[in-house]
Amino acid sequence: MNEQLMKYLDGIFLPYEDLHTVKELKEELLNDLQEKLSDFKNQGYDEDTAYSMTIDSIGDINEIIESISAKTRELKQMMSKDFSKINLQDSDLKGVTVHEGEFNYSALKETDFSGSDLTNSSFKCSDLTNVCFDGANLSGAKINMSTLRNVCFDGANLTGAKINMSDLKDATFKNCVLNNMDFSGSDLSGVCFDNLMFTGTIFNKAGLTGTSFKNAVFRNVSFNMANVKKAIFDGATMDKLTYAVLKGSKADLTNVTVI
Repeated sequence: MNEQLMKYLDGIFLPYEDLHTVKELKEELLNDLQEKLSDFKNQGYDEDTAYSMTIDSIGDINEIIESISAKTRELKQMMSKDFSKINLQDSDLKGVTVHEGEFNYSALKETDFSGSDLTNSSFKCSDLTNVCFDGANLSGAKINMSTLRNVCFDGANLTGAKINMSDLKDATFKNCVLNNMDFSGSDLSGVCFDNLMFTGTIFNKAGLTGTSFKNAVFRNVSFNMANVKKAIFDGATMDKLTYAVLKGSKADLTNVTVI
């Protein structure tokens, strides 16, 4: 009968034999069933009846197996730094370290990445609505064609990062490092960049309606083909080249200091 139990479990677990976690479940279940089989036989049931009662005691374990196998495969993807096409909505990922990770085509809405190190990671065509990147290291990250509404980057390091052709309405950037960052083609309407320093930052073809740069400092910043007419530069300080580009694009540079 023990051999019959093993064959029965082999049939159930065959599709999952490559997963270590499921193998462990199978071994534990076999031990439990062997004990139950012995108990039923000790109670006076014949072998066939004892076997049937043992199998009936299992119930439907397919749902449990599917859950474990799905999680195991997901973890394998994480180990390979590939989170693409995974639903990670509302996940607590505070303080994780994933260099050169791939979060492409993923659902990341309301996920918390605060304090995480995501250096050179890629986020392409992903939903990052309400995501928290507070204090995160996103240097060299690439975020393309994604939704970043209400995203919080407060205190984040975005040196050399690229956020292109993405929706950043209502995102916040307090105390961020934005050196050599590229916002080309992104919608930054209504975003507040007050009091920040921009060195080598690129805003080419960006949407800047109502975007505020009050008291910001600009050095070698590019605004080619950006709609700077409706951006706010009150109290900003900038080098001559940046000033010339903005002036030529008819930006309102009243109360701007040129250095």
